[in-house]
Amino acid sequence: MSGNSLASLLAWMKNSSRMLGWGLVVALERRRTNLIVVQEYIRRFRDHSYLPAVRGEVMIVDNKRMELIHDFVMDVPVLSFENANLNDSKALLTMSVMGGSQLTLEKESVGWKAYKVDEIDPLKGPKLYLDLLLNEVSGDVDQDGRVKLDLSKSDNFRLTFAETQHEQRLGGDFFKDLFNQLPDDQRVYELGKIERGTNELMRPLSFELRTQASSSPAARDPKSPEFGDGAVLALVRMEKRLGGNFPGQNYKYLIPDDQGKDYSATVLLDSSRTIADPVLREVSNLLQSDEFIHIYDQDGELKTAVLNSGELLVPELEITKKITLSSGEEIEIVMNSSPGAFLSKDLNKLTVELLDSKVLIGWKPSTIIDFTFLTAGQAPGYFRFKLEFELLVEYSVEQSDSGVLLRRTGIQFVPRTSFESATGGDEGEFWYDILLIVLLPLVTAVYLTEMIFERFKAEFDERLNTEISITETIQEILTLNFGQAIQGNEIYAPHDIGFFGRINPQQTSFLIDPMQPIIKAGGSQRFATAPVVAGVQWKVENLVEGPGVPGTINASGVYQAPAASTIKGRFTRVRVTATAPGSGYFSSALVTVVVDELSIHPLIQVCDVGATVELSAGVLGAGNLQWSIKNPVPGESGELKPSDKPGGDRTYHHGPVVTTKTYVIDQVEVKNTSTGGTRSMHVLALQKQPMVSVRILSTDVTQGRVQLQASVNGNTVPDGRGDWSLAFTGQGTIDKATGVYRADPAATGRYALILFKMEIDFVGLAEGHLILPLPLVEFPQWLEIMSQ
Repeated sequence: MSGNSLASLLAWMKNSSRMLGWGLVVALERRRTNLIVVQEYIRRFRDHSYLPAVRGEVMIVDNKRMELIHDFVMDVPVLSFENANLNDSKALLTMSVMGGSQLTLEKESVGWKAYKVDEIDPLKGPKLYLDLLLNEVSGDVDQDGRVKLDLSKSDNFRLTFAETQHEQRLGGDFFKDLFNQLPDDQRVYELGKIERGTNELMRPLSFELRTQASSSPAARDPKSPEFGDGAVLALVRMEKRLGGNFPGQNYKYLIPDDQGKDYSATVLLDSSRTIADPVLREVSNLLQSDEFIHIYDQDGELKTAVLNSGELLVPELEITKKITLSSGEEIEIVMNSSPGAFLSKDLNKLTVELLDSKVLIGWKPSTIIDFTFLTAGQAPGYFRFKLEFELLVEYSVEQSDSGVLLRRTGIQFVPRTSFESATGGDEGEFWYDILLIVLLPLVTAVYLTEMIFERFKAEFDERLNTEISITETIQEILTLNFGQAIQGNEIYAPHDIGFFGRINPQQTSFLIDPMQPIIKAGGSQRFATAPVVAGVQWKVENLVEGPGVPGTINASGVYQAPAASTIKGRFTRVRVTATAPGSGYFSSALVTVVVDELSIHPLIQVCDVGATVELSAGVLGAGNLQWSIKNPVPGESGELKPSDKPGGDRTYHHGPVVTTKTYVIDQVEVKNTSTGGTRSMHVLALQKQPMVSVRILSTDVTQGRVQLQASVNGNTVPDGRGDWSLAFTGQGTIDKATGVYRADPAATGRYALILFKMEIDFVGLAEGHLILPLPLVEFPQWLEIMSQ
């Protein structure tokens, strides 16, 4: 059984108003909201307003240890609400780091040296977490009206590029400072816009944002795909209204979870203002005026609308009638009436009164009609009558199979006439006698009753509809206030009026499936639209303009990724767009193409005596990963054990200390037993403190050249005194005597491990090392730091 069904929501709404004093309460479900953010993220690359690759340094221990962030590529921000609280409105926002490099530097006597080198890829990378403070993103509809995610309005930043919470918060502070400095087009993501619209009764003034966690137990289960489900609440303040209270913890989650449905947006509307609008339109059409004066109570609730102008016209008329006098003489009388009008003015204005779910129309107008009577041989007679009536119409809200209706439950029309005056000169007595005896019944019965009052009663009965659907009014409110962003047709009125539909802006009127796939270079992926769009046109292009082959896509939506040899680095990202014919509606998918199906992290790290190194791996798709130390040396190599750290896979534990050595180099290999693919990293396990310090003396990155220098106890070792070497092949070359390193332009490795050794009298073998990040041309500023 559904835990938060539509039926249960309607039962909760029936008890009392759930508006809390707001004019609109809008709930936007996070999964569809995140799809809007994805489309916004992709659009930014078209507009050149995307967040550029991030570089910087994070000092972990002052002047002793720092983390270098190099070209971090940040992925789509993703909202979740596992920690949502209606009181403080914190939504958890996550941004994955898709690519880049990370260097850990430690300060030694000769300067900064690389302690760890890692290359980040889409299969496994750090994540940036931040608490988005939606209560600080309230908006004025007149000035802006954007419902937005502003990354600068955030707190509690954490970057998982290090193990300890302290280090993660330092990394988070780096991004917090960055977001505070970014221009709006790089840090603000728009979810939609609240417009002013044209309906005076439903004209938004401002809004506040809050968060709401899903009521489903699965939304709080980290192992569930529903973990973090919830909604953004937009609480909209209307003009003439003071605003409302904020929902408490017992406020029900507004998105229904009925099986087989796709609810992603709920809008609660103020009943009185919503049902008033169609009735006021009826009255406006009847009296040809929309000049209403709205009267509100002290809380800003609309209570009465008074029509300040408008009229019902009384037509002029001519009637010819033969009558027989008391003398037996038959005469012909012609009766002419003057035109008149029932006006909504002064003390007789039409009023529309709102009483909970009822609407009362009341009107007591009057008018004066002059009559002229003519007959042969007599001067005209002039008479004046007063016409008035009392109108009372009642509407109430009812639910039907066709939606929510205002049903007219009663109409009362009470006419009244009175004789006001008569004039006629010398002949006045003649006409007055005839009026009293013959003409008065004729005027009141034929003219006033049949031709005036009966016509007006029929007109009221016809033009004040028996049933008024408020669906059109609600759809207009949603369209004018939210564009095409919210769509659907399920409307209910248990007390307030509830609209239950979906977030469906232009760019998500249909979706590409899958939306964010990761595929291997040279592989293929079939895309489709949901719902199916006939004749959809497919296109693929690089996400960022520049060289590189994005791949191809055919008319059936089958994408062929480029070959690995055409991809610079470990991955590339492309945009696949489907455009519907005719409408121009489109949706885009963000495709990541990786060179390798497997990754291991870090690439190299120093392990101090008795210490450990945390390792992790990323794999494309499902795979059974097997970890091992390749060619282990008994009594020297370390040991791999399952990691107990968040996000960790294995922990390397330092092996037995070998007193005759300075270093033990272990190669850790991870293998995907499903595909046979392998990747490896190296641990430089210190056996004792190196006696030789190695530093960068000078660099020429354009030539791929680095001059290294060795020293012992602060004394420079002269050229030829020691022996320089590279720990692994394929990392370039080094002059054994002079320490000049030259990078290999064709090499794909991301680091070079350089070793130095020399014999010292009475001491023995002395060794030192240096880890260089590659390619050199990417790291000039970091190499400059390492040479200081």
